[in-house]
Formats: sequence, C-alpha cells, structure tokens
Amino acid sequence: MRKLPFSALLLSSVLALTSLSVQASPDTDRVSQKIREKTGMIPTSVQKSPVAGLYEIVVRRQIFYTDAEGKYLIAGRIFDTVANTDITAARMEELNRIDWKVFRLEDAVKVVRGKGERKLVVFTDARCPYCSMLERNLQKMDNITVYNFIYPILNSGSISKNIFCSENPVAAFEAHMLEGKDPAEIAEGKCDYSALHRNLEIGRELGITGTPTIIFPDGSRVSGALTPDQIEARLAAAK
Repeated sequence: MRKLPFSALLLSSVLALTSLSVQASPDTDRVSQKIREKTGMIPTSVQKSPVAGLYEIVVRRQIFYTDAEGKYLIAGRIFDTVANTDITAARMEELNRIDWKVFRLEDAVKVVRGKGERKLVVFTDARCPYCSMLERNLQKMDNITVYNFIYPILNSGSISKNIFCSENPVAAFEAHMLEGKDPAEIAEGKCDYSALHRNLEIGRELGITGTPTIIFPDGSRVSGALTPDQIEARLAAAK
C-alpha cells in the first residue's frame, strides 16, 4: 500500500490537541454536550479516538475530531503511520454498513439467476447509464439474487412506475435496462406504486445519493458499475 501523506495542518492540530487534553478524561456525554453548546451540531455518537486526548464525533454520517472541552474541531483524516492505514476511512466504512433488516425486499424488483443463493441489493435508476452497465455485468453472473430497488432520482418517476406496475416487472426492468425498451404506459390509479416512494425514503435515510449503489450481505456498500470479477470478490469477502 502506498504511503499516505499527512496534511501539515492536520498533523499539527492532532499534536496540539494531544498535548492540551491528554490529562483530561471526561465521559462522552460531556464532550457531546460541549459540542452542542459551542457549535450547535448534534452528534449521533461520540467516542474516544485512537489518538490520546482526541474524541471522534459523528454528525450526519460525517466524522469530526475534538478535544475534551470541545474547543477545537478537526475536519480531516487520521492516518496510522506504523500500520500504514487510514483510520478515518475504516471508521467511515464501518459507519456506512447497512443492516439488511431495514429493507422491505418486497418493494424491489427481484431478479434470480441460477439457484440465487448469493444475494445483493442494488439501488438503481431507469435513466442511469451506469445502472444499465451494471445490469449487463450482472447478467454474466450465476447463482445470484438481486433485489433491484428502483430509485427514481433522475427525473424517472413515470418510467419507474411503468416498470414496477407492468404485468411482469422483471421482464420490463431487464428489457429497459438492457435494450432501452420503454414499458407500456400504466394509467394512473391502476397500480399501487407506493413502494417507489418508500425506496426514496429509505435511500435518503441511508445517505444514498447516486446510482447504482450496491449493498452486499455484510452491509458494505459500493457505488458504480462494478465488473463481475469485482462483485465476485466482494461477495467472497462478505462471507
């Protein structure tokens, strides 16, 4: 792994904070209260960081660091120069893991290939070219079940409704994503497509801002049109 450069500002701030607050040992509730009072931010979690005297604060899926009194606030990364790892990136990946229990799988277009023993969740948009690319890649895989949550964020509400409400949503989905064929128009009131609204709600709650986004069985997420080999590797790691 290539050595990661330190920001001089970040490094000096970390050292300064360590010297200022190494003797302090307040509980995390006190640190959280200090941050609320001084910044107005409401942390969703506070815990000690690997650096003595620094506390990790999570606000809206963003990580910050502070001293025991909340006087200094750092927006940046911490690198471990001995292990040669990005501590902040590892924590972000951990925080972004998704428990599959939050998904209503019946709201997805379920595509099964082979035995379908391996499972993926994909947030996809009918007007997203990279989603079509991903679908072509998934066509090359076997023994997989893909729960496609249609996520209409690219002005694709109408076509998404027509896919979801078609007599055969899987066929309509694949025809559109693979061949560019638009599904038949479904008259308003002829179908309950509230699932699409729920998909938007859960996607926003999870901070999904782009498509395609793939969620693996271990809760890890990756954005982009991964190749079959990349997906196979992630599935193997997720076990």
